[in-house]
Amino acid sequence: MYKDLSQDWLDWILENINRGCEKTELLDILLNEGFDPVQSKIILGLELNNQEIFEAQESHKKSLKYSSNNCISAERIKNVSAEIYEVDNFLTPEECEILISEIKRELRPSTIASSGAEDSSYRTSSTCDLGIIEKDFLKDLDDRICNFVGIDSSYGETLQGQNYQIEQEFKIHTDYFEESQMTEHDKGKGQRTYTFMIYLNEVAEGGETEFPRLNKKFSPSTGKVLIWNNLNEDGSPNINTLHQAFPVKRGEKNVITKWFRQKGDSTDSIERLNKHVKTYTKKGFKKEFLDKNLFEKLKDFFEDNKSLIQNEYVSGNFIQSGEQDVPSTLLELNDELKKEIHESLKLPLESWSGAILEPTYVYGIRDYKKGAILIPHRDRDVTHIISAIINIHQELEEDWPLIIDDHFYRKNKVILEPGEVIFYESARLSHGRPYPLKGKSYANIFCHFRPVS
Repeated sequence: MYKDLSQDWLDWILENINRGCEKTELLDILLNEGFDPVQSKIILGLELNNQEIFEAQESHKKSLKYSSNNCISAERIKNVSAEIYEVDNFLTPEECEILISEIKRELRPSTIASSGAEDSSYRTSSTCDLGIIEKDFLKDLDDRICNFVGIDSSYGETLQGQNYQIEQEFKIHTDYFEESQMTEHDKGKGQRTYTFMIYLNEVAEGGETEFPRLNKKFSPSTGKVLIWNNLNEDGSPNINTLHQAFPVKRGEKNVITKWFRQKGDSTDSIERLNKHVKTYTKKGFKKEFLDKNLFEKLKDFFEDNKSLIQNEYVSGNFIQSGEQDVPSTLLELNDELKKEIHESLKLPLESWSGAILEPTYVYGIRDYKKGAILIPHRDRDVTHIISAIINIHQELEEDWPLIIDDHFYRKNKVILEPGEVIFYESARLSHGRPYPLKGKSYANIFCHFRPVS
């Protein structure tokens, strides 16, 4: 069994890379210390062979049992002023039964975050601190939750279970902390971001979760999950996430709750890699639509010039595949099209970033092939500051998300359809496509700008 890389070892790697040490020498040290060779290579940015890529993919599948049901493909509740998702069958009935039994072993009265005197009638359920119980299946559940939402576990609070008996409830409240509570509850981790709540059983009567400002009510169902973001895009608390747990009228209710915060334990080492790059927007990325006429022109160019497509060999082994010797191809654009892309995106990107921009590069149409992965990375900190990715064409068996950090160092999964474009701060934010492409083709264009000094 290989050891996981601790934060101390990650800091050691970063320090020695900055000193100019050979990555192969660092790899030898890590292997001698008993660390996973595949994980070590990925951290060091070394090329994986085909077998290692396969092993990495299989390991991901094992750790992410519900990979097809990640948050971005879950059913987002539409037309409401909050980011909220509903997911069925996250846990099996058998798993739910085991967890209910575990919750009932170590119950205590539930508490609330309060800056004043606590009203004992406000929250009358009982709580089990599952996160402090050292059992493998609870650690596995915690990992599954973190993988599902794409947030590192260091950003999470301890896993909790709640039990509601007849007439027990949690009156209307928010999960985020009020300003008066932040001094007590911040503890260096910032505000609460996402709530991940799992219903473990159906309730004979009552026990619904209601968001009155959203005019939405959810009934408990075995294995069902609610996920919501307690904050707005700018990081401010979203009052529309106000919610309540109605009293149980018949039967009982059991749930599991996990909260995430704005900061994780590993943030410092990440910050050191890019803290010198200025931020221009609140979140760091935004999805938009490309001008329709330009999109049609680019799509036609791609279809009409396929005979000119060349195999692409990207330096640094950023694009890899366990299935193809050549994971991507490239169709060069003519100067006229490059100029039109820059001119079309310049004003929208300036409006979004608040900076006066000058064009630097437009790459041709890169077409990723089956099995391709794009190693997470940051772009050049001189020329690739404010950038855009345009989706031109795709033939996919399932969505192929871009995994991108925001300025809170939270990971986000972004899906682009043909004709859509993502604006992003490419030198500041880590981004990539670490999951193998399932399908035949994914063609896009990269457009880059830098602020005028």
